[in-house]
Amino acid sequence: MNSFAQAQRSITIGYGPAYANTEIWKDLHSKLVIPTEIVSITAAQRYNPALIILDHHLLREMDYPQWVEEFPEAIFLCSDSVDVDADLVLSNDLPYRQTCKLLEMACYQWVLKSEKTERARMRDTSFRYLNKLADISISLSAEDDLMTLLRKILTEGQNIACCDAASLFLINEINDHERELVFKLTQNDSMEFPFEEMRFPLDESSIAGYVALTDSELNIPDAYQLSDTVPYKFNQSFDRRTGYRTKSIFAIPLANKQKEVIGVLQFINRKKARSLKISDEKSALAYTLPFDSDINVLLQALASQAGIAIENTILQNEIKALFEGFVNASVAAIEQRDPTTSGHSFRVADLCVGLAESVSISNLTRLRNVRFTDTEVRELKYAALLHDFGKVGVRESVLVKEKKLTAGSLEHIQYRILLAKEKLKTQALSKQLAMFRNGGFNEERFQAIELQLHSDTSLLDEFYESIVDANEPSILKENNKEMLDKINSYCLNTQDEELSIITPEEFALLSIPKGSLSPTERKEIESHVVHTQNFLNHIPWTKEFQNIPTIAAAHHEKLDGSGYPYGMTESEIPLPSKIMTICDIYDALTASDRPYKPAMKTEKAIDILVEESDRGLLDGDLVKVFVDAKVFHAIDSQEYSTSSDFSSFSHHPCDHDLHEEGHSHRD
Repeated sequence: MNSFAQAQRSITIGYGPAYANTEIWKDLHSKLVIPTEIVSITAAQRYNPALIILDHHLLREMDYPQWVEEFPEAIFLCSDSVDVDADLVLSNDLPYRQTCKLLEMACYQWVLKSEKTERARMRDTSFRYLNKLADISISLSAEDDLMTLLRKILTEGQNIACCDAASLFLINEINDHERELVFKLTQNDSMEFPFEEMRFPLDESSIAGYVALTDSELNIPDAYQLSDTVPYKFNQSFDRRTGYRTKSIFAIPLANKQKEVIGVLQFINRKKARSLKISDEKSALAYTLPFDSDINVLLQALASQAGIAIENTILQNEIKALFEGFVNASVAAIEQRDPTTSGHSFRVADLCVGLAESVSISNLTRLRNVRFTDTEVRELKYAALLHDFGKVGVRESVLVKEKKLTAGSLEHIQYRILLAKEKLKTQALSKQLAMFRNGGFNEERFQAIELQLHSDTSLLDEFYESIVDANEPSILKENNKEMLDKINSYCLNTQDEELSIITPEEFALLSIPKGSLSPTERKEIESHVVHTQNFLNHIPWTKEFQNIPTIAAAHHEKLDGSGYPYGMTESEIPLPSKIMTICDIYDALTASDRPYKPAMKTEKAIDILVEESDRGLLDGDLVKVFVDAKVFHAIDSQEYSTSSDFSSFSHHPCDHDLHEEGHSHRD
């Protein structure tokens, strides 16, 4: 039997009762060949023979096709008196030696067949594991939340190794010369327990520390049976505290793209079945297995993927934190220039996020298929935070212009009035002196000159009061318009010059019907949107945030084309910009941090939003979602940086279009 004995496999030959007295079994019986009589299907199932010699007795138990179906890996033999199409036929006339040779050939055939089956099984298993590792790789690379990623890594490792528990350690750089090991996460199938992140020095005294420092694997069959010669020890405190029994351990380093160790994966108590629970030492000794080389190769592949995925996620989180810091610093810089309106950008951003999320779950017909992804919501949030950055490009004199006249103009007018008064007095005195010189003093004439002087100077005082009143940014009254026309036409003729009270430029500013900005200054305020877009266009946005400049640039556009800066119409305005417009107007109306207007009540602000949508300026469906979902409550419980110091007046660009003619945006 040398031809198949080299396979070093134990082969059971099962035969029916008709072959029980065959002398050949005495010669065939060895450590590798075990002849066994089987008298029933039950006996055959118990021994699971490699070779089955069928006789009439066994075929009465079950017909041949059923035998083949029950034992698909067996080789079937029968005598020529049995009418079945078996693999081999043992003829009754076959000499003894040839019978032995035939059985030897059958055994060898089984060896070849079983090896082929095993190779096929291994190929299927390898293919299945490769697919699994590919799926794991895709899953890990798609995860950007660190703790979720770590849990996935441990779960997949437990699935691969069929182990009870797993832990993950990360290396933290304290400074250039000092590092520590952070016990970041652990999972256990058999018990639940409170977990707290722990930190301890990175040295070789622990299993994880040793693996990290030496960049080597440790495969420990029994954690309680470590040699005294190894530098590391197993910490039994968890086992003592919980009654758990740690037995087999496989610890493997995690490396980044530069092959630097960034952490350690530790798998604990490989089990015979994942469903088995290990609650004490008895169950641990009964159910656990050592980690074998086949499983370890797969865990190595997982660790390779995990190390890179962890590094990428940490880098992504750092980039996100850096970007968040940049955005917040930019907003802080904007609001530092105008502390009286600080908090506006953050409130608008929170309202935009709330409205976008509400739109995604809305059942309104037109919005039913609109679903904002997390990335799109973040894009809208950043656009909202930065939507007013362009105000840094607006001249300070325009931004802080509280009255209609420019700084210093009122003082110049007051000086001209005082000068006019003095000239009037001089003219009156000259007339009175002339009377004395000519010897024709007339008391009545003298008093008439005095009365005229008083009337003229009183008119100038009235002019000044009207100018001060008209200089306020409130609505210009009709009688003030008439007075301004009178002031503008006033001209005092003197010997050397003609003196006017106001210049044409000052008359134009004082004639502003509402607010404090001239049309040119309004255009400059409006230009903050273009400045914002130009600034944001200079930032190399990633693909997921490439629409931020466009979204931010359209937040003052109106559906009917009356907005600015481009006069876009409904089909041209991006949906996120329409959302921002609504949120921006709502905050501008209700903000309590404006020195030039009181905060409007929520109900009134909502009425205005509805009115604007009815006029075809705002998206009616979005306004309905804003109101029905009570999105405005998103900022109720939040604290935003605001200033109670209104001593330094400053226009907020987003309030500008609330003061246009025809808009009744006031309490």
